[in-house]
Amino acid sequence: QQQQQQQPKVSAVECDPIQLSIFSHRFMGIAEQMGRVLQRTSISVNIKERLDFSCALFGPDGSLVANAPHLPVHLGAMSEAVRFQVAYYGPAGEGGEQGLQEGDVLLSNHPQLAGGSHLPDITVITPVFSSGAVVFFVASRGHHADIGGISPGSMPPSSRLLAEEGAAVVSFKLVRGGAFQVRGRPAVFQVRGYMATLPSLQSGQAVSGGYS
Repeated sequence: QQQQQQQPKVSAVECDPIQLSIFSHRFMGIAEQMGRVLQRTSISVNIKERLDFSCALFGPDGSLVANAPHLPVHLGAMSEAVRFQVAYYGPAGEGGEQGLQEGDVLLSNHPQLAGGSHLPDITVITPVFSSGAVVFFVASRGHHADIGGISPGSMPPSSRLLAEEGAAVVSFKLVRGGAFQVRGRPAVFQVRGYMATLPSLQSGQAVSGGYS
């Protein structure tokens, strides 16, 4: 009896194996399609040819639901990035007053505070709503050739501070309520007097280019 009491309890949740398989492949298929669209619409060599990007789906708490077979270094940290944004825009977070609204798209890359990998890897996170509540997050992380800093190309070997390597964004609403924040982009990517030379910053093709 004592041995039985010490045994850990097993969850009573039962899953239909057929439905589990169907939804598992369905969610993974969504992540794979995200990657295909990202590659086709991008104007960045890093995205279109080098395939230095990753896409995944997350639950409303930021936990990983499904990911495409992309880069492990991205996928391993993306859940933490989504969890940070959930907490950031939660009632007790710094962005709690704003909250998350339908049509918002978040941008982040900070490796110390916001679950980023390194500065050139920018993560774009979109909450998916149903009946006024967040039911999923879809996120993509892609490598950028230039994210600002003290020298073109970012990540200079002589840098001693994170700010010298490029723009470190904790959280920025790239799209707010369906409206693209054109005026906010220069301020976000202005680092120590050097503007990141992302094609999207200069041509306006943000969704299809750098921010993809």
